[in-house]
Amino acid sequence: MHLQKNIETFAKEPDLLERISERAYREALHLPMEVIEEYAFLARGEYNENFVFTHPESGKRYVLRVNHGSQMHLKKQISYEAHALSLLEKSGRVPKVYYVEEKGDKGILLMDFLEGRALRYETDLTLAGQILADIHCTAYEREKDRGELRLLSPENPLYAMLSESASLLRTYALSPFKEDSVYERCHALWEKGVNLEEKYAKTLSSKDFCIINTELNSANFLIQNEGKAFPSHLIDWEKPLYAHFAQDLGHFLAPTTSFWKTDCILYEKDRDLFFHAYKEALAGRRNFSGIEEKTELFILFNCIRGLSWCAYAYADYQKGRDIQNEDTFRKIKEYLTDPFLSSVEELFRESRT
Repeated sequence: MHLQKNIETFAKEPDLLERISERAYREALHLPMEVIEEYAFLARGEYNENFVFTHPESGKRYVLRVNHGSQMHLKKQISYEAHALSLLEKSGRVPKVYYVEEKGDKGILLMDFLEGRALRYETDLTLAGQILADIHCTAYEREKDRGELRLLSPENPLYAMLSESASLLRTYALSPFKEDSVYERCHALWEKGVNLEEKYAKTLSSKDFCIINTELNSANFLIQNEGKAFPSHLIDWEKPLYAHFAQDLGHFLAPTTSFWKTDCILYEKDRDLFFHAYKEALAGRRNFSGIEEKTELFILFNCIRGLSWCAYAYADYQKGRDIQNEDTFRKIKEYLTDPFLSSVEELFRESRT
């Protein structure tokens, strides 16, 4: 019965049932050699699919993550993710990894299934500040982290974000699905970013670097209900870097992030609440300088990057792709039209940077 259900679950993944039957995979979790556990679909991202199952003997639940590609153009994407999770395990804020394997053009990662709900911007900004502070304060000895899985670290984070955005916009510009007005407005924001990078890049010190997630939306947080004994967590580590702390904060607070899943825009009072919790949780562990000012700068750069990705993804969806998500495509189109696009342009006009 379970085997038949697994065959149905993995109908679109003909090699996956074979992989969960392999000895190394099963020994890693002390699973019976016969596949009797049932895998249920959990969630789908742009480059991955996630399944959940219960260990038939211990009753513990696990997540099996199947990777289909890499936003970072890495040869070993899933191993890179697993490496970041292992470095952050001591923070108590990420899932524990039990097994990782790269095979062909797809990788699999086995990790804890963590309970919790998605973050609510209206009620959970204090918790978000605490979670990110714990992650940013996790010790990382970069000089000892060697090999191909070593965390990438842009020397100039602002320039790196602009370069990524330029590549995304270039792909859109060459696409038959390009819309001139959308490209011109996105490119104008990119040019504003070039001016800001020239002005502020040298003010960002590597002393403020830490392990960052780089892609923080409400669905990446698993929040425990009040009174639970276990902490809240941050999941989905597709693009971890060793980079400036404010890049994470800027992404979390940027409208291109908060509007993505929840249609929420964070205002000054919301940001102040988050900053207070973050700085309070940092106390005595890290001494980051200019938190608010540097975060505002990265909010603008994350808007540039977010809109550039939407333009690229719009063209990608139009030509067809392996994993299609209609909710994602709908949101992409919303970001590239008014009133959202106008609101981002206004953010740049009002900026104090």
